[in-house]
Amino acid sequence: MDDIDFHHPLFLHPSDTSGTVLVSHRLTGVENDTVWSRSLRIALLAKNKLEFIDGVCLRSVYPESLRAQWDRCNTFVLSWIFNTVSPDLSAGLVFASDAAAVWKDLKDHFSKVDSSRIFFLHRSIAHLTQVDASVSSYFTQLKLLWDEYTALVSFSDCACEVAQQNSNHLLQQRLFQFLMGLNETYAAVRSQILLMQPLPSVNRAYSMIVQEEAQRSFSSVLSPVSDPVAFSSTASSSSKSLLALVIFVN
Repeated sequence: MDDIDFHHPLFLHPSDTSGTVLVSHRLTGVENDTVWSRSLRIALLAKNKLEFIDGVCLRSVYPESLRAQWDRCNTFVLSWIFNTVSPDLSAGLVFASDAAAVWKDLKDHFSKVDSSRIFFLHRSIAHLTQVDASVSSYFTQLKLLWDEYTALVSFSDCACEVAQQNSNHLLQQRLFQFLMGLNETYAAVRSQILLMQPLPSVNRAYSMIVQEEAQRSFSSVLSPVSDPVAFSSTASSSSKSLLALVIFVN
C-alpha cells in the first residue's frame, strides 16, 4: 500500500475509534443544526477528514491499492456523524454508506436559515437576563446566541469605512445587550462602563464585571455580618454575670 503520512486525508491515528464522540452537541433538528454542524466541521478539520463530508475526497480518485483504506476512513467519518446525532435521527442513517451523502442529506433537512430562526435568536438575546446565574454563565449563554446569529447572517468582509462603521455598531449593540441583562446589583459598575470614552469592548466590560463579582465574593467571606441585637444581648448577659460574681465574692 502506498505510504500514508499524517498529512494524508486517508491517515488514521492509532487512537481513532469508531465510538469516539467528537462533539458534545447532538443534532436534534433545525433548532441546533447550526451549532452542531459548525462544531462537527471543526472537529473533522482537526482530524483532517473534512474533505470526506465536503465531497472532495472521493473514492474514485485513489488507486485500487488505497480504496480499502478510503473505505475505512469513510466508515469512521460515518460513525462520528452517527455518534453526534440524536437516536431518532440516526435510525434513518444506519444503512447509508457514504459520509458526504449523509452530510448533504442532513443539511438538506435541517439547515434552513429562515426569518423565524433569526427572529427567535433576536428575541432570545433581548430577553436573556442573568437572574441567579453567575456572570460567566450568563455571558456564555449570551455569546452562544451571538455566535449562532453570526453564523446564520452574512456580514460584509469589506474593509471600507462603511463596513467598519457597521461592525462597530454591531459590537456596541452587543455591549449594551450584555449590560442590560445584568442584575441591578451591578448598576454602579455598569454606569461607570457607560461613562467610559470610548466605550470598552464587550470582552473588556465582561472582565470588569467579573472582577466586581469576585471582589464582592471575597469581601463577603472576610467581613461576616454582625447581628447588633445578638451582640447587645451577649454584652448585657456578660455584664450581669460579672455583677453577680462581684456580689458573691463580697
